[in-house]
Amino acid sequence: MTYTERANQLALDSSVAVLVLMGAPEDVEFIPLRPRTADANMLAELKARWPGRNLRSVGVLGVVGGAAQCALKEPFEPETVSRLADAFAVYVHTLLFSGFAEQQQAGDFVQFATRLWSLPDPRLD
Repeated sequence: MTYTERANQLALDSSVAVLVLMGAPEDVEFIPLRPRTADANMLAELKARWPGRNLRSVGVLGVVGGAAQCALKEPFEPETVSRLADAFAVYVHTLLFSGFAEQQQAGDFVQFATRLWSLPDPRLD
């Protein structure tokens, strides 16, 4: 199986997936593929940060069945792979936490609306 096939399959099978761009081993950007792809605004923001960084696509990272997996174009030093894994773990944590916060806010509105709806309507008295 070629890298392209592995990367495409990983992106399809993952609940969370990113395309990894890297300049130096310490300079990494993730472009979201799943659960949502990057929109035009996010891509424009990323592109504005790219000049002079020599970013190149190096692979896809994803979460399949609760386990992190990767499809990399080239072999990397263990320290670089560890840095990528750590950065991806932070990315996934942030994604899940922000999603949880959004759900909490939505839940707060539902509770508010339920309480509001249960108030007696003075017009009906």
